Amino acid sequence: MLFFLIAVLAGVLTILAPCILPLLPVIIGSSTTEDSKKISSKSIRIIFSLALSVIVFTLLLKASALLIDIPNSFWTWFSGGVIVILGLVMLFPSIWSRNKLVLKLKLFGDRKLATGHIKNNNIGDYIVGASLGPVFSTCSPTYLFIIATVLPASFFVGFSYLIGFVIGLMFSLLLVAYFGQSIVNKFTQNSKKTEIIKKIFGALILLVGISIITGFDKKIEAWVLDSGYGATINFEQKLINTFDKDMNEINTSEVKVKNTVLQSTFPNTNWSKANPIIEKAVSGGPSKDGIPAIDNPKFESITNFTESNDIQAVVLQEGNEVKVYPYNILIWHEIVNDEIDDKKVAITFCPLCGSAVVFNRELKKGETTFGVSGSLLESNMIMYDRDTESLWQQSTGKTLVGDYFETQLEHVSFQLLTIGEIKSKFPHALVLSEDTGYSRDYKRNPYTGYENTNNLIFDISSKDNTFPMKEIMVVFRIEDQVLTFPVNTLKDEGVHKEKTTFGEISISKKDGEISIVDTNKNKIPFYFEMWFSVHNQNTENVVILDLLD
Repeated sequence: MLFFLIAVLAGVLTILAPCILPLLPVIIGSSTTEDSKKISSKSIRIIFSLALSVIVFTLLLKASALLIDIPNSFWTWFSGGVIVILGLVMLFPSIWSRNKLVLKLKLFGDRKLATGHIKNNNIGDYIVGASLGPVFSTCSPTYLFIIATVLPASFFVGFSYLIGFVIGLMFSLLLVAYFGQSIVNKFTQNSKKTEIIKKIFGALILLVGISIITGFDKKIEAWVLDSGYGATINFEQKLINTFDKDMNEINTSEVKVKNTVLQSTFPNTNWSKANPIIEKAVSGGPSKDGIPAIDNPKFESITNFTESNDIQAVVLQEGNEVKVYPYNILIWHEIVNDEIDDKKVAITFCPLCGSAVVFNRELKKGETTFGVSGSLLESNMIMYDRDTESLWQQSTGKTLVGDYFETQLEHVSFQLLTIGEIKSKFPHALVLSEDTGYSRDYKRNPYTGYENTNNLIFDISSKDNTFPMKEIMVVFRIEDQVLTFPVNTLKDEGVHKEKTTFGEISISKKDGEISIVDTNKNKIPFYFEMWFSVHNQNTENVVILDLLD
């Protein structure tokens, strides 16, 4: 009962959270009515359908796989598109009555939406409210706690808490509608002013829709949080921690760390085994598998590759077999689960930190495949294995949470070459086909220009000016020691000897291929990563090699 009251209070407080702020113009904009003594029926319909859609969508997402394969971007465009239409209707109501295409094609949904805000047709209001549910990414730790831990443990208890949260949310939104209406009506004593106010809110709502589609609303949310406006979030978290006894009744006592974003996404992960650093993980935007890994890769001759010869690619060579994984495909999928010469491998690439790493997929419990979690730690991808749903840091290959906790993935040797170099050196190589089963524009780089600036999309813990932030480094490990050097400092045909506590190692480069061997001529696997990520992922035991000596 106590936690139910917390859930209700959390719903009320959510109206003050940064993630709700962009929605307020929609609620206030629907409040214009000639009677200032009551909340407009339009507002009630929008708020009710919003609350109902939150419940329905949450339960569908938890109870079935129906929505799993729908990319997060669909809901973003769906919600943003509906809001944009609403804004346009309020700004230019005559458009819909004169639009011959709309009338001719009889686009039922859009026409109902339009008439819903011109002739008080109820359907349009319900569409607007319902469209917000699928992308309702609340800042409330209470809400995320409910769907992450309570629902999986006890459906009845979790559902009752979810209802409590939604009741609180509806109450706060109704207050906004009521007081917003009172304020608006003070400025709309005549019809002319009313039309002006409607157009102002139409413009605001249009901007809200555009910000949702472009993701700018998340940047606003992040800016607000970075500015220290997180009092309600901290307050809720304290309330949750206060009632440990109540939470223990639903079997959550084994959870040692709290990352509500990941816990809601991975309820089946063993959270009793976790590195506390996971609490710093943040959502990267796409949901779990929103960036789809390639599990059944197709290949074709390298001679069929028609994109630029300057594109870099991961090259695997085992025996007579050579496989190529171009960056223009990896940048859209980040993980390819494959095999070469009977070796099970995962080719991984995080475009945000330039980390290209190849791992062995054979673990102590057997072969597994990896997927993209949708979350980041220090601007680096967090992967998950599909057998235990343990979470792994992509750049280091170490587990962060789960049954495989404290496990280090085995690195696999590879080269990073341009397509032009590959065509020259390996004319019979097989290249990953663009026939991936997914609709992506592999000619386009969604991060164009990112690597050429010092700007990051996501925050990191610390910065180090030893090298430019996005300098590409070669990184390798000898036991617990991490060694690194800028890739550009190793010249072609160059050989560098380095004495370490583990003996002398030899670093060389020939025809673009890098080789690192120990005293016994054993190859040491290495990978590539931007300097800022090397620095943040390996806070200790990092040795920088100076190859210019």
